[in-house]
Amino acid sequence: MPSLKSPSATSARILTAAAAHIERVGLYQGDHLWQPGRMGGTAPCTVLHAWDRGVRAARPRWSVRGEPWNIFQRALTDSLTVLSDHINGRPVPGVRWRKLRLTEDAYRRTMLWCWGDEPERTTAEAAAMIRTAAAHCPSDGDHSNPSCPIT
Repeated sequence: MPSLKSPSATSARILTAAAAHIERVGLYQGDHLWQPGRMGGTAPCTVLHAWDRGVRAARPRWSVRGEPWNIFQRALTDSLTVLSDHINGRPVPGVRWRKLRLTEDAYRRTMLWCWGDEPERTTAEAAAMIRTAAAHCPSDGDHSNPSCPIT
């Protein structure tokens, strides 16, 4: 009998789901994202939206309580950090978001949006970049440990 337990959330699982989503729907670029009738799982999306869809894919079921949500939260944070550091080519220094008076989360999310919006960026490049970042995820098996390394 199959297990009813959902797979554990990991940063690699989040990023792999993000890459699969953007490969399926395509990369959207530009300022006018609102496309009534074409939103959700079928409209082309930004790298930021693809990451968000990966997060949703790895999220525990709402009926689950306790530790799986703590593990998920750490995987969510790690996946955003790994992906934005990968885009940057090295760890993003905290001085960047502090100078702009942004939260770390807001700065890193903005990096995803801007990277994907570069002229001539392709869906294939976006998916490959996300998959490469997924391969760099730290010891992806242990987000249950609160001291899970981020780099």
